Amino acid sequence: MEENPNSQVVKGSLLNEEVSKGVREIFDWGVSFIFAIVICAFITMFVMFFTVSGDSMLPTLNNGDRLFVSKFMYTPQKGDIVTINTMDNLDKNIIKRVIATSGDSFEIDYDTHEVYVNGKLLDEPYIYEPTSLRGDWNIPVIVPNGYVVVMGDNRNHSFDSRFKDVGLIKTSQLYGKAFMVFWPFNRIRTLG
Repeated sequence: MEENPNSQVVKGSLLNEEVSKGVREIFDWGVSFIFAIVICAFITMFVMFFTVSGDSMLPTLNNGDRLFVSKFMYTPQKGDIVTINTMDNLDKNIIKRVIATSGDSFEIDYDTHEVYVNGKLLDEPYIYEPTSLRGDWNIPVIVPNGYVVVMGDNRNHSFDSRFKDVGLIKTSQLYGKAFMVFWPFNRIRTLG
Protein backbone atom coordinates (compact mmCIF):
# COMPACT_ATOMS: atom_id res chain seq x y z
CA MET A 1 0.00 0.00 0.00
CA GLU A 2 1.39 3.37 -1.03
CA GLU A 3 1.15 6.31 1.31
CA ASN A 4 0.52 9.84 0.20
CA PRO A 5 3.30 11.96 1.72
CA ASN A 6 0.83 14.86 2.25
CA SER A 7 -1.58 12.84 4.37
CA GLN A 8 -1.03 11.72 7.89
CA VAL A 9 -2.85 9.19 9.99
CA VAL A 10 -3.32 10.52 13.49
CA LYS A 11 -3.25 8.05 16.34
CA GLY A 12 -6.80 7.65 17.65
CA SER A 13 -8.28 8.85 14.35
CA LEU A 14 -10.98 6.82 12.59
CA LEU A 15 -8.65 6.79 9.57
CA ASN A 16 -6.06 4.86 11.56
CA GLU A 17 -5.55 1.40 10.12
CA GLU A 18 -5.78 -0.06 13.62
CA VAL A 19 -9.41 1.05 14.00
CA SER A 20 -11.64 -1.79 12.92
CA LYS A 21 -14.12 -1.45 10.08
CA GLY A 22 -16.93 -2.21 12.55
CA VAL A 23 -16.01 0.76 14.78
CA ARG A 24 -15.96 3.06 11.76
CA GLU A 25 -19.36 1.79 10.66
CA ILE A 26 -20.83 2.30 14.15
CA PHE A 27 -19.42 5.83 14.18
CA ASP A 28 -20.92 6.58 10.74
CA TRP A 29 -24.33 5.25 11.84
CA GLY A 30 -24.12 7.26 15.07
CA VAL A 31 -23.41 10.48 13.19
CA SER A 32 -26.34 9.80 10.84
CA PHE A 33 -28.63 9.06 13.80
CA ILE A 34 -27.66 12.28 15.61
CA PHE A 35 -28.16 14.27 12.39
CA ALA A 36 -31.65 12.75 11.98
CA ILE A 37 -32.55 13.65 15.59
CA VAL A 38 -31.38 17.25 15.06
CA ILE A 39 -33.49 17.55 11.88
CA CYS A 40 -36.55 16.08 13.65
CA ALA A 41 -36.10 18.45 16.60
CA PHE A 42 -35.81 21.40 14.21
CA ILE A 43 -39.01 20.41 12.39
CA THR A 44 -40.85 19.78 15.66
CA MET A 45 -39.88 23.19 17.07
CA PHE A 46 -40.40 25.32 13.98
CA VAL A 47 -42.75 23.56 11.55
CA MET A 48 -45.81 21.34 11.72
CA PHE A 49 -47.84 19.55 9.07
CA PHE A 50 -51.58 20.07 8.69
CA THR A 51 -54.19 18.46 6.43
CA VAL A 52 -57.21 20.55 5.44
CA SER A 53 -60.51 18.85 6.22
CA GLY A 54 -63.61 20.35 4.63
CA ASP A 55 -64.46 23.23 2.31
CA SER A 56 -64.47 26.20 4.71
CA MET A 57 -61.32 27.70 3.16
CA LEU A 58 -62.31 27.47 -0.51
CA PRO A 59 -61.09 28.81 -2.91
CA THR A 60 -57.75 29.28 -1.11
CA LEU A 61 -57.45 25.73 0.26
CA ASN A 62 -59.12 22.52 -0.86
CA ASN A 63 -60.21 19.54 1.20
CA GLY A 64 -57.16 17.26 1.51
CA ASP A 65 -54.52 19.93 0.90
CA ARG A 66 -51.47 19.32 3.07
CA LEU A 67 -49.69 22.32 4.52
CA PHE A 68 -46.52 23.39 6.24
CA VAL A 69 -47.27 25.57 9.28
CA SER A 70 -44.65 27.87 10.82
CA LYS A 71 -45.09 27.79 14.57
CA PHE A 72 -41.92 29.29 16.03
CA MET A 73 -42.60 32.57 17.87
CA TYR A 74 -45.73 33.22 15.82
CA THR A 75 -47.61 36.50 16.35
CA PRO A 76 -50.97 36.68 14.52
CA GLN A 77 -51.44 39.29 11.79
CA LYS A 78 -54.60 40.17 9.90
CA GLY A 79 -54.89 38.04 6.78
CA ASP A 80 -52.80 35.13 8.07
CA ILE A 81 -54.12 31.63 7.51
CA VAL A 82 -53.73 29.87 10.86
CA THR A 83 -54.20 26.44 12.36
CA ILE A 84 -56.11 26.45 15.62
CA ASN A 85 -56.39 24.08 18.56
CA THR A 86 -60.13 23.78 19.23
CA MET A 87 -59.96 20.30 20.77
CA ASP A 88 -61.65 21.49 23.99
CA ASN A 89 -64.87 22.70 22.35
CA LEU A 90 -64.94 21.15 18.85
CA ASP A 91 -62.85 18.01 19.39
CA LYS A 92 -60.72 18.85 16.33
CA ASN A 93 -58.20 21.34 15.00
CA ILE A 94 -59.35 23.87 12.42
CA ILE A 95 -57.84 26.22 9.87
CA LYS A 96 -59.14 29.77 9.27
CA ARG A 97 -58.03 33.27 8.32
CA VAL A 98 -57.29 35.94 10.96
CA ILE A 99 -59.69 38.84 10.36
CA ALA A 100 -59.16 40.99 13.45
CA THR A 101 -56.58 41.05 16.25
CA SER A 102 -56.40 42.43 19.79
CA GLY A 103 -57.90 45.90 20.14
CA ASP A 104 -59.69 45.86 16.76
CA SER A 105 -63.39 46.49 16.35
CA PHE A 106 -65.10 43.87 14.19
CA GLU A 107 -68.52 43.84 12.60
CA ILE A 108 -70.42 42.38 9.67
CA ASP A 109 -73.14 44.21 7.74
CA TYR A 110 -75.32 41.32 6.60
CA ASP A 111 -77.46 43.61 4.42
CA THR A 112 -74.47 44.51 2.24
CA HIS A 113 -72.49 41.30 3.00
CA GLU A 114 -69.48 43.38 4.06
CA VAL A 115 -66.97 42.88 6.87
CA TYR A 116 -65.55 45.88 8.71
CA VAL A 117 -62.48 46.07 10.95
CA ASN A 118 -61.90 49.34 12.83
CA GLY A 119 -64.71 50.90 10.79
CA LYS A 120 -62.99 50.17 7.46
CA LEU A 121 -64.37 47.84 4.82
CA LEU A 122 -62.09 44.84 4.34
CA ASP A 123 -60.80 44.19 0.85
CA GLU A 124 -61.24 40.42 0.63
CA PRO A 125 -60.33 39.11 -2.83
CA TYR A 126 -59.75 35.67 -1.28
CA ILE A 127 -63.37 34.93 -0.28
CA TYR A 128 -65.46 32.42 -2.20
CA GLU A 129 -68.69 34.46 -2.10
CA PRO A 130 -70.13 37.41 -0.14
CA THR A 131 -70.75 36.86 3.56
CA SER A 132 -74.41 36.10 4.22
CA LEU A 133 -74.36 33.25 6.77
CA ARG A 134 -75.17 34.69 10.17
CA GLY A 135 -73.75 33.16 13.28
CA ASP A 136 -75.20 32.99 16.78
CA TRP A 137 -72.60 35.29 18.32
CA ASN A 138 -73.10 38.97 19.13
CA ILE A 139 -71.42 41.22 16.58
CA PRO A 140 -70.05 43.98 16.60
CA VAL A 141 -67.29 43.37 19.11
CA ILE A 142 -64.03 44.89 20.29
CA VAL A 143 -61.43 42.11 20.29
CA PRO A 144 -59.93 41.77 23.79
CA ASN A 145 -56.18 41.55 24.39
CA GLY A 146 -54.84 38.06 23.65
CA TYR A 147 -57.62 37.10 21.22
CA VAL A 148 -58.31 37.11 17.47
CA VAL A 149 -61.36 36.81 15.20
CA VAL A 150 -61.10 34.09 12.55
CA MET A 151 -63.28 33.30 9.55
CA GLY A 152 -63.16 30.84 6.69
CA ASP A 153 -62.73 32.08 3.12
CA ASN A 154 -65.85 30.13 2.15
CA ARG A 155 -67.92 32.32 4.48
CA ASN A 156 -71.29 30.66 3.92
CA HIS A 157 -69.90 27.19 4.67
CA SER A 158 -67.56 27.99 7.55
CA PHE A 159 -67.97 27.33 11.27
CA ASP A 160 -65.86 30.19 12.66
CA SER A 161 -65.82 33.13 15.11
CA ARG A 162 -69.40 34.02 14.18
CA PHE A 163 -70.54 31.02 16.22
CA LYS A 164 -70.44 30.71 20.03
CA ASP A 165 -68.79 27.27 19.90
CA VAL A 166 -65.77 28.86 18.17
CA GLY A 167 -66.05 32.52 19.14
CA LEU A 168 -62.99 34.60 19.80
CA ILE A 169 -59.80 32.55 19.63
CA LYS A 170 -57.10 32.89 22.29
CA THR A 171 -53.72 33.52 20.69
CA SER A 172 -52.41 30.60 22.79
CA GLN A 173 -54.72 28.32 20.76
CA LEU A 174 -52.95 29.21 17.51
CA TYR A 175 -50.44 26.61 16.37
CA GLY A 176 -49.02 28.94 13.75
CA LYS A 177 -49.29 30.37 10.24
CA ALA A 178 -49.77 28.13 7.21
CA PHE A 179 -47.12 29.14 4.69
CA MET A 180 -47.09 26.46 2.00
CA VAL A 181 -49.26 23.82 0.34
CA PHE A 182 -46.97 20.84 -0.33
CA TRP A 183 -49.53 18.23 -1.46
CA PRO A 184 -51.03 17.47 -3.92
CA PHE A 185 -48.14 18.24 -6.26
CA ASN A 186 -50.30 20.10 -8.77
CA ARG A 187 -51.28 22.60 -6.03
CA ILE A 188 -47.82 23.25 -4.51
CA ARG A 189 -47.53 26.95 -3.70
CA THR A 190 -46.73 29.40 -0.96
CA LEU A 191 -49.51 31.12 0.95
CA GLY A 192 -49.21 34.86 1.37
